[in-house]
Amino acid sequence: MIAVPGDGQVTLTWDARGDGGSALLDYAVHVYSGEAEVRVVTVPASESRAVITELANGTAYAFSVVARNARGRSAASPRSDHVVPHVTPGAVQNLVAVPSDQRVTLSWDAADDKGMPLDSYFVTPFIDSQEGEAVRVPATEREWTFHSMTNGAAVRFVVVAFNGHARGPEASVEATPFTTPGVPVVTAVIDSRRIHLSWSLEDTGGNPITTYRVTVYLGDEVIRTVETSAMTALVEGLQNAVTYHFTVEAANAAGWGGVSERIAAMPTRSPSMPLNAMCQGGDGWISFSWEPPEFDYGHPVIEYRIESVVGGRYREWFTTDLSYHLTDIPNDGESLDFFISARSAVGFGSSADLRCWTQPERP
Repeated sequence: MIAVPGDGQVTLTWDARGDGGSALLDYAVHVYSGEAEVRVVTVPASESRAVITELANGTAYAFSVVARNARGRSAASPRSDHVVPHVTPGAVQNLVAVPSDQRVTLSWDAADDKGMPLDSYFVTPFIDSQEGEAVRVPATEREWTFHSMTNGAAVRFVVVAFNGHARGPEASVEATPFTTPGVPVVTAVIDSRRIHLSWSLEDTGGNPITTYRVTVYLGDEVIRTVETSAMTALVEGLQNAVTYHFTVEAANAAGWGGVSERIAAMPTRSPSMPLNAMCQGGDGWISFSWEPPEFDYGHPVIEYRIESVVGGRYREWFTTDLSYHLTDIPNDGESLDFFISARSAVGFGSSADLRCWTQPERP
């Protein structure tokens, strides 16, 4: 005999045995609760199945069957295993997931118990479609927090109600634990009266960055803050030859992260033009001399450059000295324009412009 419980009922099926040489008249299904017989249900001989209704959900029942023909009743079949009629609870309502740093807290409203008290809730995490270990939460509780989770990794949570006999439909929600961002790493490129800032950020805290905040200091005084969604900022309107400090911090939905290390940068200009530049020409050669620029704006001169167009081709020469001697200059009697400029860490400055000639030797 097979007994399948349902809502306030049990469905029984059995195999019909021999009729003992006389046609079966009917079956009698005996219903037991504990050791007490509580009901007898008559089933036509043409059936080998019966649905026993009006049973109490949550109560264990056992069953046996007796066949009857014209000669009398058979021996009762062995009693079935005890089965418990039950309902299937409803789904939990208003399932909410609140992520935070390496944890997610779930809360929900009670499922409909369908008239049969709930025993517990099963809460199961799924990470990358892999089922994690389910947690059994008492029915009196409707909240659970998962700890030691990976920030930035999405997790789907499934919650079902359980009444001790059946689980209800699934309710699910997805959440991604996260925390505040890490610390940006900042670099600065100097320019005249402005600083180009850029930064990188390895740790977003597991949540998209919403904004960056740049703070500009003169000494210990904050003179400006700039917020941007980009990972660069151009800070303008600064004074040349003045040292400024800069920090950057990032924010996501969890709030502001750590502040970067202060970096110092001094806006400045490229050098002014070399002073007292002169040239002297001879037979196929020109020599140049000059003095350092009046202003290097806090960045020493690294080298000098001489530029010209010679023989229809642009050419340039570099030196760290204050003079330079050019050879193989055409003796065509044409003047040549030369431009001498100084370079610092900022770049090349303005040029001193010269017009020079070669002087072929007389025959």
